[in-house]
Amino acid sequence: MKKYPILFVILSFLALVFPSLSLRGVYPRSNLILNGIASAVEPLRNDINKFGIHILEPSDLAKAQELVNSKGGDWGWVTVVIRDDDLDHDKWQDFMNQCREKHLIPLVRIATHLEGESWIKPKPEDTEKWANFLNNLNWPVSDQYVVIFNEPNHAKEWGGEINPREYSRILSDFSLKFKMKSAKFKILNAGLDLAAPNSKTTMETSRFMSEMNFEIPGIFEKLDGWVSHSYPNHGFLGKPWEAGKTSVKGYEWELSVLKNNFKVKKELPVFITETGWPKLGSEKWEMRSGNKYYNKETVAEYIKYAFENVWLKDERVKAITPFVLNYPQGLFAEFSWLDEQGNSYPQCETVKNIAKVSWWPKQETTYEVKSVILPPFLPANTEFKGKIVLKNTGQSIWGERGPVELKAETDNESLNISSLVIPSVPQIKPGGTINLDFSINSFSKPGIIEFSWEGLPTYRLKVYPYSVLTQARFTIWEKIFLTLKNFLNR
Repeated sequence: MKKYPILFVILSFLALVFPSLSLRGVYPRSNLILNGIASAVEPLRNDINKFGIHILEPSDLAKAQELVNSKGGDWGWVTVVIRDDDLDHDKWQDFMNQCREKHLIPLVRIATHLEGESWIKPKPEDTEKWANFLNNLNWPVSDQYVVIFNEPNHAKEWGGEINPREYSRILSDFSLKFKMKSAKFKILNAGLDLAAPNSKTTMETSRFMSEMNFEIPGIFEKLDGWVSHSYPNHGFLGKPWEAGKTSVKGYEWELSVLKNNFKVKKELPVFITETGWPKLGSEKWEMRSGNKYYNKETVAEYIKYAFENVWLKDERVKAITPFVLNYPQGLFAEFSWLDEQGNSYPQCETVKNIAKVSWWPKQETTYEVKSVILPPFLPANTEFKGKIVLKNTGQSIWGERGPVELKAETDNESLNISSLVIPSVPQIKPGGTINLDFSINSFSKPGIIEFSWEGLPTYRLKVYPYSVLTQARFTIWEKIFLTLKNFLNR
């Protein structure tokens, strides 16, 4: 079999420089974005890594990774808050990139901002801003979880008033707008304070939910999951083996209300985005409160029991992100899992040592063809060496799970086309490109042949008989090629 690499490069270059000549078989660079094969199918909920943690800043991701992906675990969870006065695309894209590299699945809770002692209420017109901002980020996994605000059965979380009907309308508007942007968005409710009574500043949970459903019947059917703040109340003195509305099993009570009171048919997965025990040992906390809380060692024992005997065993629970990883000063010092020097409290080390699950969530793998070198046509019994440049436009890191082979596909056995093999080294992150070599071998049968590689465009290549230079159907470029070919055969 004869080879003409220099000749084909010359002709391909001419075709790229003079595209109006329409040399069949040569395709200029393409900006088409193509869907690849998702890297994994999400398994049953008890076969995933449910461990997570609530963080306050992207700088806490490394510590979060050490905690939730320890002891054999992979792809744990982080809950993070994004405020409407912190919509910095570069900051939060870097956050998403770090989650991708550290194998962390984000649960993004959107928030407004403080005005005095209360969080201002969101406005219906804010939906477009939020949907555009989060849709313009490249998330690390296919399912993009968004929690719509926080504990609105507290007046201080909703502009100083309690208005469940208004929250229901906001939740409905946000769900609709996000779903219009992308089906990848998974909309979750604001977690409610299950211990809140009916008062001037709070509303009991079932009453709040009833008024939400009265305003928009079926509002809970619009959700893709249920967020629960299953704290061990009252007073954070509950035991991990207790059940009921104000226990670490509070989500069971909520699911029962959804099913029995509002006839919700969906089997909503549960995301416990806040839970945990405050601990003694912080002098500021002891001075600020007259309550007696458990010591650090007891808190570690209780959180271990809750994980191993309650949450991990329940298939309805998909993620548990206790509050909070790193807040050693001020208001939430008693809940922090790290001290002021960044050292772990006992509950942190205890959870690190619990065996975890290694799994891989669904990611989208997409390619963009930046350029490809193909011959304008190919004589029979000839080999061509080509190149293609692919850009990673998806969510996965190419090569992270080993080499990826894109097999060739053709409608005719007259061409033998090599696969495109994306190696494991170097790994190609989203936005990166890679140059790949390939070969095409033609056999004796002539004709116009279509071929492609998995997930890439279809190309057409004309294979000619050995010598038909004088036939009128050839273009000027084809005649030049055949003349040069005959010269080289002398």
